[in-house]
Amino acid sequence: MKFRFIPIGLLFTIFLLNCSTTKETSLFQRLTEYEGRFEYLGSTTLDLLVSELDTTLYAIIDNAKYPLKYIEKDSFINIQNAPVVFLRNHKNEVNGYIAGENKFDLITRDFDKPEMLPRKELFKNPDLYTYQPPKQITDGITTGNIVDELENPKPIIEMVKQTIMGAYPDVHSILIYKNNKLVLEEYFYGYDQNTMHQLRSAGKSLKGGILGIAIDKGFVKSEQDQLLPYFKSKYSEIKNLDELKKQIRIKDFLMYRHGMDCENDNPKSQGNEQLMMQSEDWVKHILDLPMVKKPGKSSSYCTGCSLTINSLIEIATDQKIEDFAKKHLFDPLGISNYKWTFEPNPASINTFNQLYITPRDLLKLAILYKNQGLWKGQQIISKDWINKTFTMEKGDYGFFWEHKYFVIDGKEYNSYLATGNGGQKINIWPELDMITIFTGGNYNSYAIYGKSTPPNEMIPKYILKSME
Repeated sequence: MKFRFIPIGLLFTIFLLNCSTTKETSLFQRLTEYEGRFEYLGSTTLDLLVSELDTTLYAIIDNAKYPLKYIEKDSFINIQNAPVVFLRNHKNEVNGYIAGENKFDLITRDFDKPEMLPRKELFKNPDLYTYQPPKQITDGITTGNIVDELENPKPIIEMVKQTIMGAYPDVHSILIYKNNKLVLEEYFYGYDQNTMHQLRSAGKSLKGGILGIAIDKGFVKSEQDQLLPYFKSKYSEIKNLDELKKQIRIKDFLMYRHGMDCENDNPKSQGNEQLMMQSEDWVKHILDLPMVKKPGKSSSYCTGCSLTINSLIEIATDQKIEDFAKKHLFDPLGISNYKWTFEPNPASINTFNQLYITPRDLLKLAILYKNQGLWKGQQIISKDWINKTFTMEKGDYGFFWEHKYFVIDGKEYNSYLATGNGGQKINIWPELDMITIFTGGNYNSYAIYGKSTPPNEMIPKYILKSME
């Protein structure tokens, strides 16, 4: 999901810190003048903080960093080339800023500053890193030693060191689950085992299982059902209703084969995220879209599909989806440290209805899918639903999951992927008996600097190399 500030792509390396010129050091000192907690849109706030890593001033909103490019004293621009101008009081101290037509005041300079370095204590000496097996705690996840479970653990150790050095900026966590054991659990930038992390669109894949549970329990007859009849009680009229739209099945939304004029990254599409978020009812906006092709034929990634399915579950079960999911998914897995509010309207403009959860609990959900819906002897999601979820064409979508594969030295490695903006990556590797999890803050990475988020490089370069 996109936020108002979009991060600039920068290559963060240890060179930037160790080889700073006097000019760069001076700039860093000047930028500290702007640090503080400021007012933001509505009743929210944002923090401004300078990073030692790249001498950049960042706006931090909901634990996500968005850079401001320095132009001259008190003058910055964001990646959209919109000016951000700082204001000063009679003592020549920064006391606010202007962005667009809005003026925002400084609230305080005394605030809890997030960690801006991967591992402050090891940043200059990454070779001092020593691998430690993950701790065995009472969450039901078995832990093990990477040396016992991987053919060649050396690339994994090197990957962690490179992350500590800043070569892969804003990777917040890396977990590897191999042969039914958690063998790597590393956190960076102040994140730890108990820190909830936003999933962005990766949460869509996991929420698809909630519909499977609703079908298993008889609230929804089948994913083969036509979609629109479920919304008759909520919406008296659906726009652009033609024969093609009437043919849409629930399954077509689960596989992004909706046939509607909905494509997230296409600014001309009537269903793209930005236009959808300007409407008062995001689900109604999606259902009202015109058809551009026959449903069920080809996929087109559309955020509104997931929102619509979530709304369908609420209608069918006659309860909030959060309550249904807590009872039938999160509680059985022993997951309590999470946050999720489903409200598909402008009230969610800053959170986008996304799920916040710890990486270890995220791993539990992935294990549930890997084990065909079974957790500690309890069938939480039916095996049939999991099999349908992972029945997908090469490089295409299943039930909100994606087929992702890498080819290394002529060998193909296949996975089922849940992915979210910023570097949220949950890969289930059935042929390797492995799950890999990354969380991160590289938001809109590809659109900004023409390359994908760090996990897409780290997985083939280090993790899959360790399988050889």
